Amino acid sequence: MNELITRVREATGLDDATAQTAIGHVLRFMLDHAGESNVAEFVGKIPGAHQAMEAAAATGDAGVTAAIGAVKGALGFGNIDTNILGGKLGNLGLSQKQMRALLKEVFAYAESLVGKAAVATITEAMPHLSQFMGETA
Repeated sequence: MNELITRVREATGLDDATAQTAIGHVLRFMLDHAGESNVAEFVGKIPGAHQAMEAAAATGDAGVTAAIGAVKGALGFGNIDTNILGGKLGNLGLSQKQMRALLKEVFAYAESLVGKAAVATITEAMPHLSQFMGETA
């Protein structure tokens, strides 16, 4: 986890605690939305990943999840779930630019741990996240 936190900190300018919480939100999102892809393998290779996800879950999101969740019930999944992630990251103080840098670093780190083909299956399972990044992960 320390290596990933350092990479995210250098790419985004976030402090370590915020970087770790943001990473936790992204990892939890990936586990919840990538289905049977290689996310579990990736997360399992990061020491401290589960603690980061627990810490992220403990941070409030100022009602973002509940508000968007109500709309999601009417419209379905996909991009709305990505907006929930964006809301959580925004509540940590991340700008759109920082969010994109965070996601790029998480996916680059995933590639170093599980390989390019595994990351491709992850991104294919979450096309809206790639769109959120502004380009293919």
